Amino acid sequence: MNYTNIEWTDFTWNPVTGCYHGCEYCYAKRIAHRFRNQDKESEKTAEWAKENKMVLETKSKKDPYPLEFVPTFHKNRLDQPCKRKKPAKIFVSSMGDLFGDWVPKEWIDQVIEVAESCPQHTFQFLTKNPGRYYDFDFPDNCWLGTSVDGKDFRTDYEKVEIMEEINENITFLSVEPLLGNVENHVWFSWCDWVIIGAQTGPGAKKPKAWWIDQIFKNYRGPIFLKDNLNWPEEIKEWPERNDQ
Repeated sequence: MNYTNIEWTDFTWNPVTGCYHGCEYCYAKRIAHRFRNQDKESEKTAEWAKENKMVLETKSKKDPYPLEFVPTFHKNRLDQPCKRKKPAKIFVSSMGDLFGDWVPKEWIDQVIEVAESCPQHTFQFLTKNPGRYYDFDFPDNCWLGTSVDGKDFRTDYEKVEIMEEINENITFLSVEPLLGNVENHVWFSWCDWVIIGAQTGPGAKKPKAWWIDQIFKNYRGPIFLKDNLNWPEEIKEWPERNDQ
């Protein structure tokens, strides 16, 4: 578990890393590539695993991404939140998608069990595959989020439609990176919180100011603007039910 520069959380916790969504703007994939195990045998295994959509379980403490961005369960990291007694916001699996279809249910069960055993913390889950939230029971200290980017109407709409049915936990929408006007893609009445951020990294595209204005016009709840937007006003609001 690590301190992080992600402004809307305190720590990142990555018991599962890696992803098969293949988003062209993925910052996590770039990081995993940079810190991958670079021996030739590992690279061959990683290529084979990616071609076959395989997943991996590892006990390695040395390599944070033993097979680069192949989905990997780091079981030795499970107890990390339990070692911290002071309450904190913890972003779960910032380096992957814990609820991707390829992730075994038993991996997710073990992560949620840790959240249940650490009621002092707030665990922030974020996925591009929110339909899997319905397969699990979450304790009250879990926030459930999904992400949209404004590029594809059907994909964004389907995610929001799924999230609208979740009532037991705090729910949030991450509009990051904001790559298009989401006004006609999503509605906001279901969520407790909206995060907005810009694309980063090589070739990053700056969002248009009116796209952000449209979100303010259509959502009256708490909004958190990330610094990378360079918005003229600092707006960093939190869900009303936040107890941290």
